[in-house]
Amino acid sequence: MEQEKARTTPVVLVGAQEFAAVFGGPARNTAQWIQRGVLDYDEAAIVSGRAYWPIGFVLAWGDTPERQKTPDMDYVKQLIAEQAPGANEKVVMAVRANSLPPIVGVQEILALTGEDPTKAKLITDAMKAGVLTPDWRLSGSPLWRLPSALAGLERMRERPKSRPLVVIPEVEKALEGRTYDGPGSRITSGKGRTAERREELRKEQSQKQALREPTGPEGSEGASEGS
Repeated sequence: MEQEKARTTPVVLVGAQEFAAVFGGPARNTAQWIQRGVLDYDEAAIVSGRAYWPIGFVLAWGDTPERQKTPDMDYVKQLIAEQAPGANEKVVMAVRANSLPPIVGVQEILALTGEDPTKAKLITDAMKAGVLTPDWRLSGSPLWRLPSALAGLERMRERPKSRPLVVIPEVEKALEGRTYDGPGSRITSGKGRTAERREELRKEQSQKQALREPTGPEGSEGASEGS
C-alpha cells in the first residue's frame, strides 16, 4: 500500500541549483550551507551521486527561526506547475524524503542493467532518441521514477539492432525497496566533487572577466543577452 501511494504521489524536487534559486541565490549557496552544517542530506534523495530535496522540505528549512529566508514563491509555483501540473499544493508540500518513490539516474540505470559506469552514452543516446524520457531534469541531470526507467529500457530492447539490456532482478528489488547501495547511492566526494566545484568557479570567473572587458556595440549587445 505504501509503495503504491509513493508511486502516485505528486513529487516536486529540487537539486542544488534549484534549492538556492528558491531563495534567490546561485547554486554555490547550497554547497556553502552544507559545508556550514546548516543543511544536510537527511531529507534528500541521493541519486547518481547528487542530492535532491522535496520542495516542501526546502520551504520548511528556510522558515526556521535561525534562517528566515524568504522564498521566491513565483519560482516555487513554476516548479510545481512543471513537475506536478494540477496537483494539490498541500499534498505536494507534505511530501518528505521517506515518502518519495524509487528514483533513479544514469548511474542507477547502468547498474540496473549490469553495464559499466562508463557507458553513460547508452543512456544519453536513448534519451536523444526519445525512448528513455526523464521524469525530471534538475540541476543539469536527468531523473526517472523507477517504473518509467523500466518502461524505457523495454522500449530500448524493442528497437531494431538495439543492444539487449537485461534488468538484474536483485538490483531492481533493492531500488524498489530503497536498500540499493551501488553506484550513485552516495554523494560524489573527493576528486569528483572538487573537480565539479573547480568547473563552477572557472565559469563564474569567466563570466566576471567578460563583464569587465570593454566591448563595442556588438559585444555589448552579446553581453546583455548572455547575462
